[in-house]
Amino acid sequence: MNNLIFVSLISLLVGIIITYVFELILKTNKKLRNKYYNRHNILWGHHVHHSTYGLLFMLIGIALYFLGNSDSALNSIMCGIGVIIQHTNSDGHFVFIERQK
Repeated sequence: MNNLIFVSLISLLVGIIITYVFELILKTNKKLRNKYYNRHNILWGHHVHHSTYGLLFMLIGIALYFLGNSDSALNSIMCGIGVIIQHTNSDGHFVFIERQK
Protein backbone atom coordinates (compact mmCIF):
# COMPACT_ATOMS: atom_id res chain seq x y z
CA MET A 1 0.00 0.00 0.00
CA ASN A 2 2.82 2.42 0.85
CA ASN A 3 4.44 1.67 -2.50
CA LEU A 4 1.18 2.51 -4.30
CA ILE A 5 0.95 5.87 -2.53
CA PHE A 6 4.60 6.63 -3.30
CA VAL A 7 4.21 5.80 -7.00
CA SER A 8 1.00 7.85 -7.18
CA LEU A 9 2.75 10.87 -5.69
CA ILE A 10 5.62 10.43 -8.15
CA SER A 11 3.08 10.35 -11.01
CA LEU A 12 1.50 13.54 -9.68
CA LEU A 13 4.93 15.22 -9.55
CA VAL A 14 5.72 14.02 -13.08
CA GLY A 15 2.54 15.69 -14.35
CA ILE A 16 3.43 18.92 -12.56
CA ILE A 17 7.04 18.89 -13.79
CA ILE A 18 6.13 18.06 -17.40
CA THR A 19 3.63 20.92 -17.50
CA TYR A 20 6.09 23.33 -15.85
CA VAL A 21 8.81 22.48 -18.39
CA PHE A 22 6.31 22.77 -21.26
CA GLU A 23 5.21 26.21 -20.09
CA LEU A 24 8.81 27.29 -19.46
CA ILE A 25 9.83 26.31 -22.99
CA LEU A 26 6.88 28.20 -24.46
CA LYS A 27 7.69 31.31 -22.44
CA THR A 28 11.46 31.35 -23.05
CA ASN A 29 11.69 30.28 -26.71
CA LYS A 30 10.77 33.30 -28.82
CA LYS A 31 9.77 31.33 -31.92
CA LEU A 32 7.53 28.90 -30.01
CA ARG A 33 6.13 31.72 -27.84
CA ASN A 34 5.02 33.67 -30.92
CA LYS A 35 3.58 30.59 -32.61
CA TYR A 36 1.73 28.95 -29.69
CA TYR A 37 1.68 31.19 -26.63
CA ASN A 38 0.91 34.67 -27.95
CA ARG A 39 -1.47 33.48 -30.66
CA HIS A 40 -3.59 30.78 -29.11
CA ASN A 41 -5.10 28.01 -31.17
CA ILE A 42 -8.77 28.84 -31.58
CA LEU A 43 -11.25 26.03 -32.17
CA TRP A 44 -14.75 27.19 -33.13
CA GLY A 45 -14.27 30.48 -31.29
CA HIS A 46 -12.86 28.87 -28.14
CA HIS A 47 -9.34 28.80 -26.72
CA VAL A 48 -8.49 25.26 -25.66
CA HIS A 49 -5.99 25.37 -22.79
CA HIS A 50 -3.33 22.71 -22.35
CA SER A 51 -4.96 21.62 -19.10
CA THR A 52 -7.21 19.56 -21.37
CA TYR A 53 -4.22 17.23 -21.73
CA GLY A 54 -4.77 16.47 -18.06
CA LEU A 55 -8.33 15.43 -18.88
CA LEU A 56 -6.97 13.27 -21.69
CA PHE A 57 -4.58 11.53 -19.26
CA MET A 58 -7.47 10.97 -16.88
CA LEU A 59 -9.68 9.48 -19.62
CA ILE A 60 -6.84 7.18 -20.64
CA GLY A 61 -6.53 6.16 -16.99
CA ILE A 62 -10.23 5.34 -16.79
CA ALA A 63 -9.96 3.26 -19.96
CA LEU A 64 -6.94 1.43 -18.54
CA TYR A 65 -8.86 0.72 -15.36
CA PHE A 66 -11.70 -0.91 -17.27
CA LEU A 67 -9.16 -2.90 -19.28
CA GLY A 68 -7.86 -4.36 -16.02
CA ASN A 69 -4.62 -2.42 -15.61
CA SER A 70 -5.38 -0.59 -12.37
CA ASP A 71 -1.79 0.42 -11.50
CA SER A 72 -1.22 2.16 -14.84
CA ALA A 73 -4.69 3.66 -14.60
CA LEU A 74 -3.90 5.28 -11.26
CA ASN A 75 -0.56 6.59 -12.57
CA SER A 76 -2.22 8.10 -15.63
CA ILE A 77 -4.97 9.72 -13.57
CA MET A 78 -2.48 11.17 -11.09
CA CYS A 79 -0.31 12.51 -13.91
CA GLY A 80 -3.39 14.18 -15.40
CA ILE A 81 -4.22 15.75 -12.05
CA GLY A 82 -0.65 17.07 -11.91
CA VAL A 83 -1.04 18.68 -15.33
CA ILE A 84 -4.28 20.36 -14.24
CA ILE A 85 -2.78 21.55 -10.93
CA GLN A 86 0.25 23.13 -12.61
CA HIS A 87 -1.80 24.76 -15.35
CA THR A 88 -4.21 26.19 -12.77
CA ASN A 89 -1.27 27.45 -10.72
CA SER A 90 0.45 29.14 -13.66
CA ASP A 91 -2.70 30.49 -15.33
CA GLY A 92 -4.20 31.80 -12.11
CA HIS A 93 -7.57 30.12 -12.50
CA PHE A 94 -9.12 26.72 -13.17
CA VAL A 95 -9.91 26.63 -16.90
CA PHE A 96 -10.03 24.12 -19.73
CA ILE A 97 -11.82 25.96 -22.54
CA GLU A 98 -12.77 29.63 -22.75
CA ARG A 99 -14.62 31.63 -25.34
CA GLN A 100 -12.45 34.03 -27.36
CA LYS A 101 -13.72 37.38 -28.51
